[in-house]
Amino acid sequence: MNDNSKLASIIVIEGILENTSPFVIGTGKGDIIDIEIIKDENGNPYIPATSFVGALRHHISKNFKEEDKETWEYFWGSKNLNNNKAVQSHFILSDLKILKIMDNPKEDLITVRDGVAIDEKTGTAKEKAKYDYEIVNKDLEFEFKAEIKIRKSFKNKTNDILKILKTIITEFEAGNVQFGAFTTKGFGRFKLKNFQILKFDFPNDGINYLKFLQNEYLPEDKLDLKKIELDLSKIDILSKKDNADCIITADFSIKSSLIISSYTTDSKDPDKVHIKYNGKNVLTGTSLKGAIRSRAFKIVNTLCKNNQEENDDLKKLFGWADTENKEETKYKSRVIIDESIVENVIEKEQARIKIDRFTGGVIAGALFQSKPLWHNDENVRLKIKIKDAKDWEIGLLLLVLKDLWNEDLPIGGEKNIGRGVLKGKGIEIEYNVEKYTIQKSEDDKRTNKVLVNDKDKEKLENFVKEFLKKARDWDAK
Repeated sequence: MNDNSKLASIIVIEGILENTSPFVIGTGKGDIIDIEIIKDENGNPYIPATSFVGALRHHISKNFKEEDKETWEYFWGSKNLNNNKAVQSHFILSDLKILKIMDNPKEDLITVRDGVAIDEKTGTAKEKAKYDYEIVNKDLEFEFKAEIKIRKSFKNKTNDILKILKTIITEFEAGNVQFGAFTTKGFGRFKLKNFQILKFDFPNDGINYLKFLQNEYLPEDKLDLKKIELDLSKIDILSKKDNADCIITADFSIKSSLIISSYTTDSKDPDKVHIKYNGKNVLTGTSLKGAIRSRAFKIVNTLCKNNQEENDDLKKLFGWADTENKEETKYKSRVIIDESIVENVIEKEQARIKIDRFTGGVIAGALFQSKPLWHNDENVRLKIKIKDAKDWEIGLLLLVLKDLWNEDLPIGGEKNIGRGVLKGKGIEIEYNVEKYTIQKSEDDKRTNKVLVNDKDKEKLENFVKEFLKKARDWDAK
């Protein structure tokens, strides 16, 4: 064996990976459900290491610079398609298994949600476009175990390898890593916690490494432990790539009531209840994004004489795929909307009946119960991110938020009886190192008058002007 290929060190990273939002890692269409969660032999959800490492590599490469190409390929692995020369990855991750094993995983860990595609022209559900899918509930803990093998040929580049590792950990700690399906709707966000990094240098730490593999305790002597633990505090992260992401955080209250329907099979429950996970009411990213996308198209089509349903700029902003398989082109949405918990609301049942539209009388046997969320002292937070935003895109989203603020864009179900209307409280926009704020005026609580300083007002109006200019260009085509 060539001395350069011998192991100089092994770095071990162990910790807990927590999903701070629900996630979907599917096996494809099931017999009953359209998207089923991938599960282990015990029926518990798990995260395949191969898919996870691929998503992690994509996230780091998209947001950070490959400062040293040779080290990058050594860390992640590569294959040169021209001469078929492969470089094996030296970052090795085990499948992420759930730490708390459940006797009935479907009941405690997995929830079924349903969705429907919306017709942008009518704002109603498309025919035969309903689907359902399993999700893994948030705040679960998975065992994170990874190794980095450093061979003698790369011993002099250990610091470059540690920079990539430090970048990964920093992104995990910040909760920036997303994985799985529906990430643009707030799913698949993960955070690494309670982690420990150990570095075994060979041949001196060979015995300690064997004990570690046998799950034995490391030596209790503090000096030995200090030698094995790896401190990354003095290691820099990779240089960030330039991006122009726009982050919008908007706070609202519920004007009257809100319901995003979740149907239950328990005979004791009402016919309709607001969707929950882990016992908490949630404002889903899917509902928010559907409403925002639909209103954005409506605004564009109001301004343009020519219908813009096939507008490539809008498709690239909100995402698009050809469901009829006429084209292979598809775009991933650059608008990401997180889910949020709705607390401090009142949950109260309401009996309703169906009316015969011809006679105006009650339809026999059409009594049903719904249990919406009622206004109390809640705060409904919307967090929207536009990746690589352009000024006109921010302007369009500002007009959508204006409709939300002015109680003109209801969210969820039962809109025909006034549910889902929100009242604006405050908006914060971060873009190109600048921060703009909009606050509700407390002088007159009966109106939706806003407070914004002159400098921010001018900048925000410029975003809208850029959008109007873009709309004129579309209309001229």
